[in-house]
Amino acid sequence: MAENKPLIINAPREGIAASPHVGFGNMRNLDIFSIPGIVKLNRILEKKTATTVTDRVNWMVKNQASPANIYAIDKDGVVYNSADSGATWASLSDRGGVGQGLAVWKDYLFVAVGSSVDVYGPLSGSASWSTGWQSIDSDSSLQPMLVSKLDGKLYIGADRYIASLAEVSGQNFAPGTGATFSWTQQALDLPEDYRIKCLAEQNNFLMIGTWIGANDYNNKIADIFPWDGSSDTYGNPIQMNENGVNGMINIGGYLYILAGIDGNIYKSNGVQAWKIAEIPRSVVAIGAGERMSFYPGAIMNYDGRLYFGIGSSNLNIDGMGIYSLMETSKGNILNFEHFISTESTSEANGVNITALLGISNQQFITSWTDGNVGGTTYGIDLLSTSSFAYATDYSGFFESPLYTVGNHLEKRSFRKLEFTLAKELAASEGIQIKFRLNLTDSWTTIGTYTTVNIGTGQTSYYTDTNIPACKQIQIRVELLGTATTSPEFKSLILM
Repeated sequence: MAENKPLIINAPREGIAASPHVGFGNMRNLDIFSIPGIVKLNRILEKKTATTVTDRVNWMVKNQASPANIYAIDKDGVVYNSADSGATWASLSDRGGVGQGLAVWKDYLFVAVGSSVDVYGPLSGSASWSTGWQSIDSDSSLQPMLVSKLDGKLYIGADRYIASLAEVSGQNFAPGTGATFSWTQQALDLPEDYRIKCLAEQNNFLMIGTWIGANDYNNKIADIFPWDGSSDTYGNPIQMNENGVNGMINIGGYLYILAGIDGNIYKSNGVQAWKIAEIPRSVVAIGAGERMSFYPGAIMNYDGRLYFGIGSSNLNIDGMGIYSLMETSKGNILNFEHFISTESTSEANGVNITALLGISNQQFITSWTDGNVGGTTYGIDLLSTSSFAYATDYSGFFESPLYTVGNHLEKRSFRKLEFTLAKELAASEGIQIKFRLNLTDSWTTIGTYTTVNIGTGQTSYYTDTNIPACKQIQIRVELLGTATTSPEFKSLILM
């Protein structure tokens, strides 16, 4: 009989695989990018709105002329403002109805409230509201806005129409002075029954992401209509067999698209779209009649990667949070980067990531809903930077592939394990290692390792295991951090 070789599990570099049968089955709240070959905890998200936010925030925007000033709007029309890059928030104004779109353009804040647009500004001076400033076509859900980099106009998606706002040449926009602007309520119309959910730009076109029906799960139609901003009609639509286009962003000239209710991610060159990734069922276990939900404001280009939020509505589905996707020459790397500040990833009434906004190269904010058993709560979180705080409850983890190590006639026994760190554990840091023998078993703890039982100054540790003889095995490694530090895990060997 040949001698069994040690089973070596290195820190995950390839991200979450399509299933545990072909790669790492799951990972959460872990940084797998900063130091190649090392995995450590991601910094936590901290709630910054206390009880200020009282409903689901649909959109968040930054005033680029004064980047510390950020605005958000919830679905009931309440506008919130932060003057310190998301560290503190206050209610600016209650529009008394709905809040379906938000943008900053020409020193003014624009708010879509169903059948009209309200304007607030000038933001750099003595600001006041112009309510019911212009009429738009009504939609019962979302009215996305985009400030064009191609022609400088403000575009608004309203039902099946695009409204446009341009500044008159030689004038400074003033909402009360008609000679300073040109407004067109229906600059473009799409076919009947289509509704506009998201906007982006690619090449020389405004890209219009749509859905059909009262809900995104009613019709398996997901079309993107390109428009040059001046023609009477649109170009050839990009069509996907999905339940609606949920979010789009241009990264490097390509359009990245969240489409449907099954967690599929597409990429487009402006002519056609192709699927590049999907959320594995081993991470988000949706079944018959279940679905994921996506919000058009919950997508961004951050830290050189595509970031997006995953949620669920009225269904107890696990795996809700903020994910990233990186394309490489060796394949795509999918990672579950962060859960929200409540640490909920699954609740009976749903957890949703509703908006994402980059603040700097080390910080972003996110809005969320958490349908916990005590009632739905809402908030805006900020990625911690003041103390670089890390999770202190073993909630950051990765799960190895499910390895076949034996057979019915000859099961494999593992008597010893050794794990290696890139740096010695700090006081109060910890490593917890667990195993299971199939994908439906509960996890059994092999050991919990801190400076108390492995000593200080150790970058590796060798110990016995309690693993029974087995035909297959999966390992889970959990990390415990402190307010300022994280373990840096390198590898695990079972012998």
